[in-house]
Amino acid sequence: MIDTQDASPTSPSPSPASAPGRRLPTLRSQLSLWVGGLSLAVLTLVGGYLGKLATDELFTAQQAAVRATAQAAAELLATQLRDRERQIELLSVAPHLVNGRLDSQEVRDSLDRRQALHDEFAWLGVVAPDGTVLQATGGMLTGRSVAQRDWFIAARERVFVGDVHEAKLLATMLPALPNGEPTRFIDFAAPIRDSDGRLLGVVGAHAHWRWVTGLVDGVVRRQLPGSGIDALILDRQGRLLYPEALKAAQASGAAVLPKPENGRFDGELVFDGKPYLASEATLQLRTNAELGWRIVARQPMEQAMRPVSALRRELVLLGVLAATALALTALLLARRFSRPVEQLARIAARVETERRVPDFPEQPGVRELDGLSRAMQSMARSLLQTEKDLQAANATLETQVQQRTAELQAANAKLEHLATRDPLTGLHNRRSLDARLAEAQALDRRYGRQNGRVHGLLLVDVDHFKRINDSFGHPTGDAVLRQLAELLQSCVRVTDVAARFGGEEFAVLLPELAGPLEAVMAAEKIRTAVEAATFPQVGKITVSVGVSLASPDDLELAPLIARSDAALYVAKRGGRNAVVLKEAGAA
Repeated sequence: MIDTQDASPTSPSPSPASAPGRRLPTLRSQLSLWVGGLSLAVLTLVGGYLGKLATDELFTAQQAAVRATAQAAAELLATQLRDRERQIELLSVAPHLVNGRLDSQEVRDSLDRRQALHDEFAWLGVVAPDGTVLQATGGMLTGRSVAQRDWFIAARERVFVGDVHEAKLLATMLPALPNGEPTRFIDFAAPIRDSDGRLLGVVGAHAHWRWVTGLVDGVVRRQLPGSGIDALILDRQGRLLYPEALKAAQASGAAVLPKPENGRFDGELVFDGKPYLASEATLQLRTNAELGWRIVARQPMEQAMRPVSALRRELVLLGVLAATALALTALLLARRFSRPVEQLARIAARVETERRVPDFPEQPGVRELDGLSRAMQSMARSLLQTEKDLQAANATLETQVQQRTAELQAANAKLEHLATRDPLTGLHNRRSLDARLAEAQALDRRYGRQNGRVHGLLLVDVDHFKRINDSFGHPTGDAVLRQLAELLQSCVRVTDVAARFGGEEFAVLLPELAGPLEAVMAAEKIRTAVEAATFPQVGKITVSVGVSLASPDDLELAPLIARSDAALYVAKRGGRNAVVLKEAGAA
């Protein structure tokens, strides 16, 4: 043991560094300065770096949100335009147009029904080859000539989708818009040809421009409500199509749009004298038209930077509090550790002079040294325990990998289900159905002629479904669709594919059929099962079924779908609650 006199600060002989005439700083002051200074430096560097990362990430997130809004609006608009083009194209090959009289009441009723189902169409009409309107919704323009209209001229040769324009003649027959904006339309048209390819006429449609703008505005409202983001629609030349106020300002000569160097509206830009965070997306239409529209989403820079500014203020406040805490901690640490370090220095001096390790003094002032010795012993025990834990961890590693693999497979299966299933009914969605139809077509081409088997397609449509939604509400309509999906699934074979085709329309792929009779029997089974079922809140409903079998002449999926759709229209026209078969080549 060291006696009390030896342990006192005055017992060691002075070293050369502490010679008289030099006042060296104390350990406590040095420790305070170094610990405090280093802590503050590290806090400043790390805090500044992390703060910059955080603010940059937050600003990047705002940019991504604006970019996602523009992309979502562009994708939705492109999909909707393609769907309307497809509807007009399918209407042009409908049997009552191809095989009937274009000026008949049946054609007029068909156009009116389609307009009632799709209120985005302001006008639907059938035009003779010379340009005379034979039939139209509401009788509008009937008997007049549209021979000089671009959509009619183009549609004599191909399916046509036209750019937005004002239709002054048709606008006089429609109610004026409440905001005083001019009535504008988008044209869809397709030729009507007989089986020999001769032009019988043209079917055309004018869709409301406000339907397009409503789609874009709806996406913006759903993406980030209250964020101040709005959307602009530009044409191929960069002129404003929407909103109307900015379009009018641009027409008057005001510079409402910036002129970006690379031609794209991305990043920080100035619109009409105000800074915005902007991003653009171009419509990828996959249609017969190349409109070249661009969707520009923008957010006022003040609102975009509001989260960033708030984060910066919080970081500055946090830095001040942390710096204060570090300064106080440095003072306390210096005071606490200076005494044991001084004692450690005296012990080191005795080791140097006596060439032995004396016992540590049993005094409260050297508790840290005693703790260090215990920590070393504890460290050895901890290392041994760590080795055992590592062995145990290695033994269970394979099990953990298997568990993670199983979880990943389950997650992939869930993603696959979401990608191929309709969220409302749980049936296959349109994308999955198209893939299965393509597989069935490929199998028929390879094996069908050898074994005499062929695949067929049923299109099932709920009769008067609009009345259900109008009378009972859309939630009840959704419940009817779900129950109908379950009933449909119970009526088909395990190898059949039931899918939601769109709206209240379903489709069933029937592979490996022996002939049309088997397809008709399957359709009749579905029809009678639905007719016999009772639907809560609604009661009894019926369905109409269009049936068609694949033909060796079908080079793609469209002819089979068109025949089933044509058969469905015949079933609807014949009074509904019926099954109609349309074979390839039949009129």
